[in-house]
Amino acid sequence: MCGRLSFCLLELNMLSSPRFLLLLFIALNGFGCMPRSGEVPPIEASLPLPVGSGDTEGIQAKPSYENALQLSDSVKVGMPQGVVEAMFGPPDKAGYKEYGRAAGSPWRALVWEWVFQDATPPRALSIVFQQDGSGSWRVNHGDWPE
Repeated sequence: MCGRLSFCLLELNMLSSPRFLLLLFIALNGFGCMPRSGEVPPIEASLPLPVGSGDTEGIQAKPSYENALQLSDSVKVGMPQGVVEAMFGPPDKAGYKEYGRAAGSPWRALVWEWVFQDATPPRALSIVFQQDGSGSWRVNHGDWPE
């Protein structure tokens, strides 16, 4: 058994294979990653998710389902991301999604989701953020999907 990956590759004589070198080149340099003119860059190639500001002061643990249900009524369009995080704690899931593509004006959304296992059946709260002109994420909409 080899101790390091590079020694394993040499032992397997893979470095001399043109096919392996082509795959390595593609993996290291990317292939077809640049969007064509006028296309929206893929969401998967986005910057790191803006979750957690590093400053945990004022951020609480995730509330119970009942408390979150009541708090969700206080979430308003335009509310800053930090305020939402202070209310519900850091999200259980976070990701980017594209909205508005069918309407011809796509925009990137940040979607946060909290899963509440203390409800039967478990429920989730989803809040969608949109970037404002200054680069801050603000609530666009939210719901409790069935």
